[in-house]
Amino acid sequence: MIAEADVKSDVEILKADLDNPKHASDIVRIVDLFARDPMGQDEPLDEEVRVDMIAEMKKIPTTMTYIAYMGEKALGIVTCFTGFSTFTASKVFKIHDVAVHPDARGMGVGTKLLETVEREAEEMGCSKITLEVREDNPARRLYEKKGYEYGDPKWYFMTNEVKN
Repeated sequence: MIAEADVKSDVEILKADLDNPKHASDIVRIVDLFARDPMGQDEPLDEEVRVDMIAEMKKIPTTMTYIAYMGEKALGIVTCFTGFSTFTASKVFKIHDVAVHPDARGMGVGTKLLETVEREAEEMGCSKITLEVREDNPARRLYEKKGYEYGDPKWYFMTNEVKN
């Protein structure tokens, strides 16, 4: 169990160094916890994914992951990539994963991670930040509170599995 924290003073957000073994291990652990959650895939990551995740992330030059730490304990991560909007001819910050340790949810860790991403996107000159969220994910309340919108008309996220 994680002790109740004063997130403003006790939690520090670091930009992950994917070559740092602790950062890499913490990212995989938090993503695996998220994968086990019903809002993830409701099962652990495959061992192959756990082993390959960081090496594959390093191959994508726009990968940015931020880790929330309370002391040495990782409480959450947000992984983002920069993209490009042809409509605005500008960079876009794409949030791929927001994952908070189950014992730290509701403490403000997700808010602090999003605020870090918002500052980074502004400093990079991005025109917007995008994210995808399940319809039944309670984190939608946080995203709505932070000003994220569904679009008008409403946008849908679609997938098509690639067989390789």
